[in-house]
Amino acid sequence: MFGFGEHAQEQVQQQSCPRCQSAMQYLGDHGIRMGGLTGLGGAAAGAIFGQLATDGEEAFEKKMAVQVHVCPQCAEVSLKYRGGL
Repeated sequence: MFGFGEHAQEQVQQQSCPRCQSAMQYLGDHGIRMGGLTGLGGAAAGAIFGQLATDGEEAFEKKMAVQVHVCPQCAEVSLKYRGGL
């Protein structure tokens, strides 16, 4: 559910760009990962504990699915919440 390009594209309503009013291009549903072990502490845990640290990190992260729309004219990006967290 949260990977990139895993889902068959469904019929999505056409959106207009809020900046230039051009038709936005739908790029599909994508996953965004938030949280987990970060910074030097996360890197140290990964180096010392390996896969165990990776498994523990997944317990603290949150995942969210979004629809991604991009304007080909001005490069505006729009994310629409689809689920998760």
